[in-house]
Amino acid sequence: MSETTNKPRILAADDSRVMRVAMRKILGKEYDVIEAEHGEDAWTLLINDNTIQVLFTDLSMPYLDGYGLLERMRTSEDPRLQEMPVIIITGKEDDDKAKQEALDRGASDFISKPFESIQLQARAKAHVQFKETATKLVNTEAKLERQAAVDEVTGLAGQRYFCKAADEALAYIRRHGGQYVLIRMDLDNFNQMFIKNGKEAADAILATFGQHLSAQVRKEDMLARVGLAKFAMLLRDTPLSQAEQLVQRITDSVSELPIKQADGTNINLTVSTGIYEPDYRVSEDIKIQISAAESLLEQAVEKGGNQFCVSSDLPQVEPINLETALKHIEHGNTKVIENQVGQLVKRVFPLIDFLAKRIGGDAVELADKLKQKMWP
Repeated sequence: MSETTNKPRILAADDSRVMRVAMRKILGKEYDVIEAEHGEDAWTLLINDNTIQVLFTDLSMPYLDGYGLLERMRTSEDPRLQEMPVIIITGKEDDDKAKQEALDRGASDFISKPFESIQLQARAKAHVQFKETATKLVNTEAKLERQAAVDEVTGLAGQRYFCKAADEALAYIRRHGGQYVLIRMDLDNFNQMFIKNGKEAADAILATFGQHLSAQVRKEDMLARVGLAKFAMLLRDTPLSQAEQLVQRITDSVSELPIKQADGTNINLTVSTGIYEPDYRVSEDIKIQISAAESLLEQAVEKGGNQFCVSSDLPQVEPINLETALKHIEHGNTKVIENQVGQLVKRVFPLIDFLAKRIGGDAVELADKLKQKMWP
C-alpha cells in the first residue's frame, strides 16, 4: 500500500481521462485508485509497485494496447503479474471476437462502457484480495505456498505445482526406471461460455468439471488446472492403452454433467485432449514434454474437438513377464527392463503383501513403506 492509505490499490489504465476520473470517483471511497493513460505507463507502474492488486484496463490504448499489456503480464517471470486479476473495459467497438482474444491472453473478467457504479464496485470487490503488510506475510508463508499450489476455483493443483511435481517424478523415473503418460485436456468453446454466462457461471462450470476429473483418476496420478479451461495429468506406470480408456471415459461422460447456462438451458460440455507418452531418455525437459502433449491437443481441436489424439515416443516392445525379467537381471541386462520396472514391481506387490501378512509384526509396515518409497 502507499504511505498515505491502507486501502487496497487498483490500477485504472485508459486513454480517456473521463473514464479514469469516473472510475476514481466510483471506487475512490473504498480503494486507492491510481491511473495510467496508456499501456506503457501501466506496465511501468505494475513492475515498480507491488502493492497493486487489480488492474482495470481498456483494450484500445496508444503505445501499448490492452492485449499487449495482458501478454506482458502473463508471460512475465513475476508470479504476482502472472496471477493478478485483470478486468477488461470493453466498448461498443469490442465484439465477442475481441473478448475471446482477451481471454486467450489471460483476462480475468469484463465490464462494458458505460459502466454503472454498482457493476464497477462489484467487479472490484470480487477481484481485490485484502493482504496484510509484508511483515505479516512472512508469518503466513505456509498459507501462501498452499495458495500458489492449489487452484481456488477447482481445488486442483495449480500450474507451478504441477510442473514442479512432474519434474520430481521425471527425476525419480530417470533414477529408478518406469514409464508415464502426459495428458493435456481443454474444455471446448469455453471462451464463448464465459462471455455468454459471465465469470460466476464460468467458475461453476470449472469447479464441477474439476470435481469430475478428480473422481476419474487414481490418488497416485497428478491432476492440475494449468490455464483458464486447461487441465493437465501425469499418469505414472500407466500403459498408453489405459490412458486412452481413461480419456475416452471422460470424453463420453462430461456431456452428462448437470450444468446450466444463465438462461436455464443445459450446457453440453465437450473436451479435446492430447495424450503423449514420452521417452524420458530422449527428452528430460518436462516443459518440452507438456508442449508435445499440447500439440496433440491442438490437432484434436483442429479436427473439430470432442476427441483426442495420441502419440508415443517409446519403442514398441512386447511386455516382459516376471520370469524373463529375473533372467535379465541375473545376466546383468537391466537396461532391457528399465521402461517396464514400474509395471513389474506392481505385479510383485500382491505377493509382498501376502508374505508380510503371514510373517506379521513389522513386516506389514515395512511393505507399506516400500510402496511409498516406490510411489512417493
